[in-house]
Amino acid sequence: MVHSSSPEKSGIQTVYESWYGFREKPFNLTPDPKYLYLSQRHAEAIAHLEFGRRERGGFVLITGEVGTGKTTLARYFLSKLGPDTATAFVLYPALTADELLRTILDDLHVTPEGDSKKSLVDALHRFLLEARAANRSVVLLIDEAQDLSAEVLEQVRLISNLETDTEKLIQIVLMGQSELRDMLARHELRQLAQRVNARYHLSPLSLAETGEYVRHRVVVAGGESKVGFTSDALAAVHQASGGVPRLVNLVCDRALLAGYVQNVRTITAAMVQQAEREVVAESARPAFRWHHGLIATGLTVALALAAFAMAPRLARAPEAPSASVPAAAAPAAPSRSAPTPAAPTRSDRLDQLLRETPRAASFAAAAARIAAAWGGQPLSRATLRTHLDQLRALDLPVALEMFHPSRRDTCFVALLRLSDASATVTVGDSPRIEAPVGQLDALWTRDAVVWWLEPESARSGAGEAWARRALADLGHADAELTTAVSGFQQTIGLVPDGLLGPRTRMALFAMTPGGRPRLTGQEGAP
Repeated sequence: MVHSSSPEKSGIQTVYESWYGFREKPFNLTPDPKYLYLSQRHAEAIAHLEFGRRERGGFVLITGEVGTGKTTLARYFLSKLGPDTATAFVLYPALTADELLRTILDDLHVTPEGDSKKSLVDALHRFLLEARAANRSVVLLIDEAQDLSAEVLEQVRLISNLETDTEKLIQIVLMGQSELRDMLARHELRQLAQRVNARYHLSPLSLAETGEYVRHRVVVAGGESKVGFTSDALAAVHQASGGVPRLVNLVCDRALLAGYVQNVRTITAAMVQQAEREVVAESARPAFRWHHGLIATGLTVALALAAFAMAPRLARAPEAPSASVPAAAAPAAPSRSAPTPAAPTRSDRLDQLLRETPRAASFAAAAARIAAAWGGQPLSRATLRTHLDQLRALDLPVALEMFHPSRRDTCFVALLRLSDASATVTVGDSPRIEAPVGQLDALWTRDAVVWWLEPESARSGAGEAWARRALADLGHADAELTTAVSGFQQTIGLVPDGLLGPRTRMALFAMTPGGRPRLTGQEGAP
């Protein structure tokens, strides 16, 4: 067990989150689609789901071991379906056949005329025919389907019989653990198994994917350049977890706690191994190593309960390529903003526009709005995976890529103002909208397109000389350019690698004096 030796660290579970500079915990066990890391395997699983949805026939079967991300994948898939698709999502399938039908009808907002099974099936059939007449699709997704009884699986098969002369009226997705494949291989379920037209098995992450997964979650949680895992630490995480995302979360969460107690922001292999031992001890089991996805379900549940109170969220690589998650060199605590005032009420107008505005039109409108703010000057452009704190540091208007649970694709907003509590945005040709930061941040994919004015001297090949002058103006003069760059990077929360990469140059241009549009609205307001 980790024990705190100083009074100020007595509230470890809540304090270490802010100490690292996370907006939220990176390695939570909850299935948040925002944190979905699309490994090659997860991308292939989504492709199978899309294929099954387009074909409108038979079942789609997605299986995987405990903790491989099936539920997160399910939520992500459903969040991408547009308003032309009605969905029913059954999370806890330990139901009778009648209870399953009622659950499906409740999710589809259908009221049956009676309580008999015939009334339930008739109500569902009417809804499916009405949806077909309105050119809408209907998707039923059942998670943890290995818990379905044979009786209920037969009811699911009968639901799939609801069809017209030319096509099925409902697409059914079954997701579950490996036992689900064994169940469908049984003789009495052969009719259902024969109707599976797309199937995929999710295997654990590789060593490289485990590192990317850790990096991704740290970035999403707002920890980019604030905490790092060495290459050896990532290898230890993969060895301890076998590449199973849920187990990666448990180990990384506890390793971050160890780093906090030791006052460091670079996580080492020794910390990961210590974290592994602690989780094992709390689960009261002698071992914590699973390979090739062969996971003991009971132990996984015990681990989840043992670590329930501690779980973080996301991060990503800086401009310098590295095998490990980048970390800032200095252990100084990140700066803290003033207390956030009460946020404004939710913007229903923003919600409506995010549902309705076409993707291409939204980006063109955001780009035009930001170009106009710069007065039509020739601009450089880059797409960043970032977070709000870094956007505040850049202090430039940007286009944010947004998702909405009711649509299949994404769209863009132009972010023109940003305070602690509220944001001013436009979507398409809409007038400006004042929205709470929390609402904006919850629907932001973390991708931002940034425009900035690159000085003529930098574009003409004199970039190093310009950078030296700009760094000196900002108080970072040094005979060694790398030292000056490192000092500047550390000041603004980037990895102090001393390299004039695109993100560092962008920040340097943004912070030099001169009239320009600003998110704070101070100079050259858009």
